[in-house]
Amino acid sequence: MTHLSPRQMINCLILFLALTITSATTLHAQTRTQGLTKHITGTQENGYVLFSPIRVDTTYLIDRCGKKVHQWTSEYTPGLAMYLKPDGHLLRAETYNDTVFGSAGGRGGLIEEFDWDNNLVWHYKIFNDSLCQHHDIKPLPNGNILVLAWHAISSSKAFQLGRDSINYQQSQLWGERIIELRPIGSDSAEVVWQWDLFDHIIQDRDPAKPSYGIISNNPQLIDINYAHDLATYDWVHANGIDYNEDLDQIVMSCHNFSELWIIDHSTTTAEAKTHSGGNTGSGGDILYRWGNPQAYDRGTAANRKLFRQHNTQWIPNGFKDSGCIMVFNNGWGRDTSYSTIDIIKPPLIAKGKYNNTLPYLPNTLTWQYKDPTPTNFYSQIISGTQRLQNGNTLICSGVQGSFFEVDQNKKTVWEYRNPISDLAVLTDGDNPKNNNVFRCTFYPDNYSAFSGKTLTPYGTLEKLNQTYPCFFESKPPKIISLTPTKNQTTVTLKPTIQIEFDKTVLKNKGLIQIFENNTLLETINMSSSKISINQKTVSIQPNSTFKNNAVVSISVPAFAFKDSINNLSEEIDSSDWHFYTTKTQLVLDSIVPKNLSKNIPLNQSIKLIFKEAISKNTSGAIIVYENNLFKETFLFNSPKIVITGNTATITPSTPFKIDATINIEVGACFISNTFALNQPIQKNNWTFNTVTTPKIVSLSPNHKAKDVELHPTLIITYDHPIKLLQSGKLFVYENGKALDIITVGGPRSMITGNSIHFDLNSDLLDGARIALKLEANLLVDTFGTVCPAIDSSNWNFNTLKKSSVQTYKTNNNVKVFPNPNHGEFNLQTNLVVKSLQLIDAQGKFIDINFYMNSDNMYTIQLQNIASGPYVLRINHETSITLLIE
Repeated sequence: MTHLSPRQMINCLILFLALTITSATTLHAQTRTQGLTKHITGTQENGYVLFSPIRVDTTYLIDRCGKKVHQWTSEYTPGLAMYLKPDGHLLRAETYNDTVFGSAGGRGGLIEEFDWDNNLVWHYKIFNDSLCQHHDIKPLPNGNILVLAWHAISSSKAFQLGRDSINYQQSQLWGERIIELRPIGSDSAEVVWQWDLFDHIIQDRDPAKPSYGIISNNPQLIDINYAHDLATYDWVHANGIDYNEDLDQIVMSCHNFSELWIIDHSTTTAEAKTHSGGNTGSGGDILYRWGNPQAYDRGTAANRKLFRQHNTQWIPNGFKDSGCIMVFNNGWGRDTSYSTIDIIKPPLIAKGKYNNTLPYLPNTLTWQYKDPTPTNFYSQIISGTQRLQNGNTLICSGVQGSFFEVDQNKKTVWEYRNPISDLAVLTDGDNPKNNNVFRCTFYPDNYSAFSGKTLTPYGTLEKLNQTYPCFFESKPPKIISLTPTKNQTTVTLKPTIQIEFDKTVLKNKGLIQIFENNTLLETINMSSSKISINQKTVSIQPNSTFKNNAVVSISVPAFAFKDSINNLSEEIDSSDWHFYTTKTQLVLDSIVPKNLSKNIPLNQSIKLIFKEAISKNTSGAIIVYENNLFKETFLFNSPKIVITGNTATITPSTPFKIDATINIEVGACFISNTFALNQPIQKNNWTFNTVTTPKIVSLSPNHKAKDVELHPTLIITYDHPIKLLQSGKLFVYENGKALDIITVGGPRSMITGNSIHFDLNSDLLDGARIALKLEANLLVDTFGTVCPAIDSSNWNFNTLKKSSVQTYKTNNNVKVFPNPNHGEFNLQTNLVVKSLQLIDAQGKFIDINFYMNSDNMYTIQLQNIASGPYVLRINHETSITLLIE
């Protein structure tokens, strides 16, 4: 043996440390993409994570350092859930190849149980022509197993139950059945309890069919026609179940309903088919549901809280938020696609019952996790979550095969990326692909399953070029300098924009925002080529050229950059990084409609006319309010905003309401060739009113008039010019009996300007009460607004009584011809004519001259008379309608 001197030993130690540092530096030259990618010591519980990649036959148990400590292998791929039982056995649903349920998402059909040494100790097939296990199972404290299964019925039976047959072409409808199995031997089981969805339905389409009722009054039942438009066999697509031993209740996640349902497990199987029995007295009816009140006709899309969620579960006793329900809210169907972890506290009251306030409470969440930039965390399908005993939350973003743990401050303290795909084992540095995972589960190291077991790490699942330490430093990259510097002046319009760090950094995720004069000018995604990195230096190249004399500020999120072991950079707020150039203003010439204008048509487009040619900006929005309520938003790039030269025309999707107050709010949506932006318009600075419903300004004879002549012309005058919409009726009643029906648009009615005139076909009785009724939807104004109807209680009058000195004779046979005429006409009457007057459409009286041609015949010649309708009044008593052209 060679003996080394103390100096030689020191030199060897220095060489060893140098090689170690060099190795670590080489490792951290690029970010880790597979396996363990973040580990902050002291922030997690000690224990292990169980998972099985989809389409892979192996289940893995890894430690917190991302090292494999155990595995189980089956003949099948998962279908889909798995559990590590307290005795160390693995219980796993398997995908059983069949032909009836095809390749439906989540299909299983087989349950297997393996001991710790991977020996198959029990298996049971749950599959036939009408039944198939899918997605989830749940081991119970008594050793039994809850199974989630599809129950298929024929479309004809579904129609008999009230399923609407319109546009439903599928031959089957799949409901849900929950089965409790007691395993027997190595390949048998006894069904000791079950619940079936089809026993608890309601429908409101056909009163002749079973379960007809009012949906909104029966939230304990399932509307068989909800989600009808999905047109799929797998109607509900439940994807998860959990069991609460204290309550003896089951919660299930109903994907296509975007709801969670709770049912009573304390019933017998017979009671589970009915609406009574069990601890709650409700039989198998739904005790509580939450997430989407539309499903029981108690809300709108605005009330929806869940979006195709997974992994609904109770938080165990002794854990933070115990008794609450946690769910992976996938976000499929939100206005913006992002996932969240949501926790609610169900309104539980005595004896396992729930507050029956509808829609079901609560209105707010107890806790929620979402990414600081929400769209960075989005798994459209699969996925799961778990509250840990230390208060942290484990999350499986299933589409990405990513597991990460956040602490109570929602900071990521541990992260792992599944490196196993159905095609290959990935190498660190590869881009993750085909590595989906249904969900993962954490088990603490004191879990009874590990008692007496040897859990020796076997190395990483991913392929590595070298080993790596489990402890990762947590010191984040530090910003050394910014270019341009804070408050720098006279900056060029196309400056070099850079961030200098104290160590080499890599792109992570998020959006860099650039503001100009406090308006968002540009958003740059971290994946964009406009962001480049040269070791410690980050360069940003905006598309935009800045304006002169402008204030430019830049915002960089805290997670935009990271070092090679996923420590994240600090945030740069726009208030901490701003500089100055110059500014020009895009001048607005006019707006249409003008501010404070009235009687605007309902289909009016909106226009902004500028002093120079414009184009669309890269940000901004126009918001329309109607009666102070939000109506519609037009983003800057909306096809409904059309640019022609210096004019922007915006066309609302739907017409405005009648008699509405419209407010328009305009953001910085438009830009000139010299990069000048429009000045935003606040909603209170652009307002106008739409057309009003035509109003009746006068009736002739007046309502409740007395001593009306016995042959009056009936006139209705509106505040708007009117025209005929469709023919209809004016009904005339005399002393409560029908006297006359005048067709609107017929020969005895005439529309001129603001008025419509009607001629009676006979004289009225003296001293009679006359009432008139005009049908609705007959007349419109020039804007197409319908004139109101008239009821007999709103237009009635009394004729001249016999005792009056102006007694009217009914045999005068008054005639005017020609009619219409050009201002010259003849009057034939048995009356002795003493005076003649014309009354125009506005009610103005015009005295006229006349002379007699022969007995009973008079000639009238009018000079400079305006065309239009008139009433010719003889001796202040008799009237006849006249039209002068």
